[in-house]
Amino acid sequence: MKTAVLLNGNAKRVGPRLIANFRQLVPQRDLYISSSMDEARSIVSHLLDERYERIMCGGGDGTFVQVVNDMIDRVRAENLAGTDDCLVEYPQVGLLRLGTGNAVAGVVGASRPTRDLMRLRDGRVGPPIRVEMIVAEGRRFPFAGFGYDGELLNDYLWLKERIDNPILKKLFHSVAGYFMALGLKTIPRHMRGTGVKTKMRIIALETAWYMDPLNNDAPVEHPPGAVLFEGAATVASVGSVPFYGYGIRIFPFAGQRPGTFQLRVASVSVFHVLANLGALWRGSYRNPQGCFDFLCSRIRIESDGPLPFQVGGDGAGWRTELEFSVDDLPVSLVNMRQALTAGND
Repeated sequence: MKTAVLLNGNAKRVGPRLIANFRQLVPQRDLYISSSMDEARSIVSHLLDERYERIMCGGGDGTFVQVVNDMIDRVRAENLAGTDDCLVEYPQVGLLRLGTGNAVAGVVGASRPTRDLMRLRDGRVGPPIRVEMIVAEGRRFPFAGFGYDGELLNDYLWLKERIDNPILKKLFHSVAGYFMALGLKTIPRHMRGTGVKTKMRIIALETAWYMDPLNNDAPVEHPPGAVLFEGAATVASVGSVPFYGYGIRIFPFAGQRPGTFQLRVASVSVFHVLANLGALWRGSYRNPQGCFDFLCSRIRIESDGPLPFQVGGDGAGWRTELEFSVDDLPVSLVNMRQALTAGND
């Protein structure tokens, strides 16, 4: 299978040494390094022109989101302009674990990048994994959220832009950076009583199912137009993959019903979140009074005031209203998980 490797030159682990190692494993004609979003978009267009069947992304979830959107937009435009006899096929997309959160890399079982490249070279990969993508504002992504997660990510970006110390900069490209933002910005704001907690209304625009924790998480159907939640909330997040990054299983029901994503809406304090971090990490956290899980195809979230928003692990500013839906085209991901058990290295 014709495979290209596209590295985000700004990703935390992409440097001269790693690139030199990659050059030993990837033919020069198939290895690309981008320094900006515009350059990455041009590279994706070139790879589609060259009819690559598989694009391996080297970066985090943001890199994956960018490549998927550029790929789908270009292929759809080309197919609309062409004829049925010359439709362009969508390449498979793979993940090399080179970013910060690596939520999607966890879904496909990505391990050490050089090891995964050797497995690809030897053909030791499993059948593709199909993942539903969520759409909002014309952009596709595997997870997004209002509230604490958006607040924390915006705090993280604010601090990262203002730190010049090289040692601290390196720390900010790891999970330590998020805990620094949490301790220096997010928690103090909540201690002052000015943290995120805004009244919101969440409406099902198509059939949705509440996962009832008091009945073994049995699904309870809600018709289109139903109000799924109304009140003060601190989190309203959506995900089509189980993870948020670092193996945190925020969306344990994601992928259970085709054509849906999970909505998790909660009204709990940041201190409650920290006290239950272990259960949240494992995906076993349930709270019938303060945390509500749904499987949805299309919803609208409305808030009384601006809420911090994140998309694919990147801070995206503030919103007061947003509609989320499942894209009509699942993305085929390169399955490295099966490759891990295909044989010993």
